[in-house]
Amino acid sequence: MARILDIFLNRGGNKHCHAYPDPKSLFDGLEREAPGAIRCLSAKIAGSVYKTGRLYQLVDDDIEELMCDCITLMIEKIRAGQYAFQGYDPATFAIEIAKNKVRNFRRNADRNATGELTPAHELAEDDEIHLSSLEQTELLETLLQKISDNCRNLIRLRYLEEIKDKDAIARQLTQYSTVDALKNHRAMCMKKLVELAQQRSVKH
Repeated sequence: MARILDIFLNRGGNKHCHAYPDPKSLFDGLEREAPGAIRCLSAKIAGSVYKTGRLYQLVDDDIEELMCDCITLMIEKIRAGQYAFQGYDPATFAIEIAKNKVRNFRRNADRNATGELTPAHELAEDDEIHLSSLEQTELLETLLQKISDNCRNLIRLRYLEEIKDKDAIARQLTQYSTVDALKNHRAMCMKKLVELAQQRSVKH
């Protein structure tokens, strides 16, 4: 239990991110497979992975395995040239990978419990869902690069890292001191993001 707490409560984990202050430096570190970069990525995604695992009622050992699997998969994708840096945080993709893996894990566990076989067409659908989800995340990150740093941070905290507003304030992750102020500004940011998405849709 102590090991899982160390990992998912990020005890000392964030210190590794001092050497990787932006998405590009973190990606470069992961590309080199630097231990510090891997620990930084682990620290950045730990909260979301733990929350996702608990949501699907995984035990601590399974959550720890999920964490290792999604980081390993990301490293393998970088090594194979299947994931290249495009301006956004690698943690976003790692979190999305973890969410898809835990959904598939639970789906397969439920099928095994009932003795059902997985039809080939359903496996194909799972792959399409995974791809679509990553593509949507990539689109969101592309749009986020076109808005202010403050707006990008507010949206990422809420929708990508899934941090509650009161926790973001308590941890001083934003410049706001009240939940209402944070929500009001994020609403304006979301309006701008929607406008950008609509403009992109018209162009395509």
